Amino acid sequence: MINSSIGVNFQGFESSAYQNRITPVPPRDYIDDSFQIFSKNNIAILRIPYSWESWEYNKGDFYDDLEKISKVADAYGISCIYDNHQWECSSWLGWGIGMPNSLVSNNYEKNSENSPNRNTIKDFWNKWWNRKLRTRDNIDAWESQISFLKEIISYLRNKKSTFGFEILNEPQVYNILDYKKIGHYHNYAIRELRDSTNKPLFFNAAISNITFDNPISQSLVAPNTKENIVYDVHMYPPSSYNLMFFKFASALIRNVQIYVGEFNSGFKYQTSVSKDQLLKYLKLFRQSGIYGWALWRWYYVKDSNIPAFNLTSIANGKLVANTNFFNLTEAISEIYL
Repeated sequence: MINSSIGVNFQGFESSAYQNRITPVPPRDYIDDSFQIFSKNNIAILRIPYSWESWEYNKGDFYDDLEKISKVADAYGISCIYDNHQWECSSWLGWGIGMPNSLVSNNYEKNSENSPNRNTIKDFWNKWWNRKLRTRDNIDAWESQISFLKEIISYLRNKKSTFGFEILNEPQVYNILDYKKIGHYHNYAIRELRDSTNKPLFFNAAISNITFDNPISQSLVAPNTKENIVYDVHMYPPSSYNLMFFKFASALIRNVQIYVGEFNSGFKYQTSVSKDQLLKYLKLFRQSGIYGWALWRWYYVKDSNIPAFNLTSIANGKLVANTNFFNLTEAISEIYL
């Protein structure tokens, strides 16, 4: 029997549109074709990254995208975890995505085309955890983000396919004291969001940029409650060591359930992924008894640097699954069926 909590990350269009760069347009029938493929290949649940900056850029298109995704997910009986996603902070600060212009533009100069400045990113996260950032409207950054999340939850919570919500993808640590501050943030978020939904809330392990990362420090990012809470950890690549690392952290957090919301074979230039590698990863996950996992990622834009991240191709203007995806589905069949 297939575990109902295994799948892939599914990237939409308007719900993940850059606020400061042009977002490539998907092929025709992108969402419908994708979900047909998922339904035929034992993909039971999707992690859906969306971005605060995309919502601010065009709310109408943003909600249209989520409506299309949730409606098709309802029709196919596929569950969705909606992930408040940031990577490299914001497209205002470089090639990343996440935080909106209303928050970053009045604090930092624009750098939308290049590699983000590391000192700027570090400064942002230090100010974020210390609650020293305010929007253009002089609203506290945490309050503004939670208000945004409440609106997303309100829109999606009654959809049949909605499984849960993720608070913030990959919070960044640049100071040893930040771990505990992330815990304060997660407590604040869960306290505020619990009035809006009784569905599972996912909190992320911290991405550490210091040399002192350890399970004890990681355990500090957890909220005080573990009721209907899931611990999302990311592995590039999965290994027995890093799974034990997070299981130890989980034990310190009263054995909160672990979900591997992102994994792949790595992110070095030209990294590929094979069926044998996927079999190894999936065996590790099954033996460890984790809550579930999602491979990174299903998207219509090709990653030219990391072939392992590509699960699709375009043929005659339509999206099709590629060898990486079929390696995954064959591995799922061998491990879980």
